[in-house]
Amino acid sequence: MAWLAGSILIVRGDETDDLPNPPPPLSLQPVPSPSSPFLDSHPELMQPTPGERGFSLHQEAPLRRATSLDSELASQGLTISNSGAQAESLVNHLLVVYNQNDPDGKALAAYYASKREIPANRVLAIACPLSEEITREQYEETIRQPIITYISQKNWILRQSAQVRIGSRVTDLLVATYNNIWAIVLIRGVPLKIAPTSSSDPGMEAQSELATNAAAVDTELALLPIFGLPLGGVVPNPFFDPEMTGLKRVGSETAKSIILVTRLDGPKVSDVYRMIDDSLFAEKNRLAGLAVIDTRGLTNMADPYMEGDLWLRHSRDFLLKDGWMVKFDDKQETLPATDPCNQVAFYLGWYMGDALGPWITPPGRFVRGAIAYHLHSYGASTVHSETVGWAGPLISHGASATMGTVYEPYLNLTPHLDIFTKRLLDGDSFGEAAYASIQGLSWMVTVIGDPLYRPFRKPLATALTESGPNRSDHRDWLLLQQVQRDFLAKKSTPKADALQHAFDSPQSNGVAEEALGDLLENLKDPAAGSAIVKAYKKALVLDTDPIDRIRVGLKLAQYQADHGQEEEARAGLSVLIKLYPQDAPRFGVSDRLVPVSIPPSPAPAAPAVSPASKPASGLPGPPQPPGPPQPH
Repeated sequence: MAWLAGSILIVRGDETDDLPNPPPPLSLQPVPSPSSPFLDSHPELMQPTPGERGFSLHQEAPLRRATSLDSELASQGLTISNSGAQAESLVNHLLVVYNQNDPDGKALAAYYASKREIPANRVLAIACPLSEEITREQYEETIRQPIITYISQKNWILRQSAQVRIGSRVTDLLVATYNNIWAIVLIRGVPLKIAPTSSSDPGMEAQSELATNAAAVDTELALLPIFGLPLGGVVPNPFFDPEMTGLKRVGSETAKSIILVTRLDGPKVSDVYRMIDDSLFAEKNRLAGLAVIDTRGLTNMADPYMEGDLWLRHSRDFLLKDGWMVKFDDKQETLPATDPCNQVAFYLGWYMGDALGPWITPPGRFVRGAIAYHLHSYGASTVHSETVGWAGPLISHGASATMGTVYEPYLNLTPHLDIFTKRLLDGDSFGEAAYASIQGLSWMVTVIGDPLYRPFRKPLATALTESGPNRSDHRDWLLLQQVQRDFLAKKSTPKADALQHAFDSPQSNGVAEEALGDLLENLKDPAAGSAIVKAYKKALVLDTDPIDRIRVGLKLAQYQADHGQEEEARAGLSVLIKLYPQDAPRFGVSDRLVPVSIPPSPAPAAPAVSPASKPASGLPGPPQPPGPPQPH
């Protein structure tokens, strides 16, 4: 990962004063009187002055002047709070594309279309190479042209010509005036990335680091409504939502500039079927589980990589305010394989080259429908490997949606994870949240998952009511989130008796009892000691998964050791070793059979924002990303 001098630095909250002077923007200039929605969103494309002419692909025709954002929203009957209505309508404007040369492509496309009730005329077969990496010519001839030809024949898109200035030259574009396709799903077998090629043609950017014509197929195809842009460089994303207003919504106006393109892909065909099923399951029942945020523990606000840590810390804060139980790690190294976290619904972290830690260590750590992403420059250089990068391994080990970059993207042009998290929690679909977080198109990001997937479509209270009378871990996670929301709404620290009352239910399972023990321990109330031990012991009885029992047993032993009950702690750990002779040592239980000095086991963060601590000295850290290129 490299930090790019010249990219736009986004800062939020009270941290602005502590940051260095932000680098200059990407030469964005105001444009008077734009003449199309696309040009409205791309002020770097200057209109030619009268009398200036360039070679025209088509006869010029007047384009409708773009309206303001408010009037665009009003024309669609939209407000900031109607993300649900937009996501519901997205399915009616979706195109499924598969590679007919892939033996499994047609069946996967048909399966997804049937599950989402997509009509047959919106499932398109194209004949393209089977390799993940293709040339620019192959992309043009076997992917872009067949798709634009098909939707043009269906009268699903209409375009007109326009001339714009890019730098010192005039360029002809075809700009959509109508587009019925708001999202495209690429099915496993459609190539992943477009290889860089040497070209003497000037690109969008003068800065050499941004001048490459390499790109992910997804975010290149997202510009399908526009034709004629230079191939080299980044095109600003009109859907990018840096202020997190939520006003930018998929719809008839935004579709004139961008199509939300995602892919259903993974190392195995079976992974794709599971992604489809698990997304629908989580959408029906509401996604719930543990959230894990793994930062690099950066503390120097002048560090050019600090922005990545800030994204993650803001994501943590959004989750905590929404009532989630968050495991927050601010050590320099990534979580080790010995960490016994489990039932993870949401994971964000950085920065290691290939997947490691609990995410690829049995047992599977994700709940159905989990969303997981690890930021690394080449995290999605392939999505068909279970060991290389992060995108493929995360999908292979149970995640239903992820993102990644196929070539070096530079930090600020990777997904802004705080935006992604906020938009998801606000009820957006995965496709909307992903593209709202991406600053540039025709660049390196690939978006892997069902664009229609809305993990929080169902309100929490409704999901909890519909979870039924029987014990289940899923119901416990919903209850835990509701309890924490209720206490947050009261804006006061809960008392021990109030916490016990909130979790006092015959339906509570091991998750709820473990969470009760964690929350009681966070109170640091000496009078709650017996209640803490009781909660953890009850969780040990109710839990059935070895990893959950081991984690709770470690917490209980740690608490007992910290409060002068060394013999009880050692006895409990001995039981774990006898019950699980293979798994217990794997999670460090045997190493903890020492009096008093049992190291603390990681615990979920309390529902409050705590400052990041400095990394422990002398610990090995992740490889340092390459240094930032020098500005020209």
